[in-house]
Amino acid sequence: MQPNSEIRRARRWPAMLVAVGVFCAGVGAVSGELIRKSFPTVANPSLLLHSHRGTVSVKGWDQNQVEIKGERASDAMRVMIDGTEEKVTVQTHPTREGISTQEARVDLEIRVPRQTLVRVESEQGDITVEDVTGDIAVEGVSNSVVLSNLSGHITARTVDGSILIRSSEGHIKADSITGDLKFIQVNGPELVGTTNSGAIRYQGDFGLGGTYLLHNYSSPIEIATSPKASFDLTARSVQGSVESNLTFRPMPLGTPFGRPSIGKVGKVLQGRFNAGKSTVQITSYSGTIRLYGAR
Repeated sequence: MQPNSEIRRARRWPAMLVAVGVFCAGVGAVSGELIRKSFPTVANPSLLLHSHRGTVSVKGWDQNQVEIKGERASDAMRVMIDGTEEKVTVQTHPTREGISTQEARVDLEIRVPRQTLVRVESEQGDITVEDVTGDIAVEGVSNSVVLSNLSGHITARTVDGSILIRSSEGHIKADSITGDLKFIQVNGPELVGTTNSGAIRYQGDFGLGGTYLLHNYSSPIEIATSPKASFDLTARSVQGSVESNLTFRPMPLGTPFGRPSIGKVGKVLQGRFNAGKSTVQITSYSGTIRLYGAR
């Protein structure tokens, strides 16, 4: 009987090895598939990216080449990449319904020439764009957006994701329904920041003689500026208040802001800070507007 039992044990080994092999294959599928692609381009190509879910990072560099690196969590997502010297497109979308959030994830890191025109559309996942001098357009849903070291026409829009723009210059527009807006050392001919229920914070000098418009409905708006800033201000909160520890002077007659008001606390504050080179208008329905010197 012992020889027969040895034979039975020997026959079980192939089945066990097959099972182990299947398990390992499953682990490999879950760990993700690497994406590598590059295209030689002109100095100012276009990058068009639509992402279903996952982090997106776009960075400028001093090469006439678009380099795409990424990781696809599962084959439930289809990744389509196409490129010419003038334009590179990247799209991700599900191959079927009902996939999990983990299966839907495609993380992308893309290097582009600095003069690239960048357009990013994403439904979920953090978005960062930096070191680019071409025009930028970013649209997200539940996304955190961070834009750094940019110049040109910059547009960022989310539904409930926060938007941070820092160390950038140009025509800038940031818009969100419920997300917070934050601007750090941002200057330009025009800056427009609008959010319904999110907070707004601006830290900088309102430079380049531009027009700066900040508006929300109910959350705080904070302005931190340095003694070297130069701007004419109108700040108004319909049902909230306006607070300031900055020293403003009355604006000259003929300035289109109406009668100056220099109170420290109230619903309206109008005045000139230093030479008044830029124009700043801040409005809220019920939020508190605070202005103070940068610490």
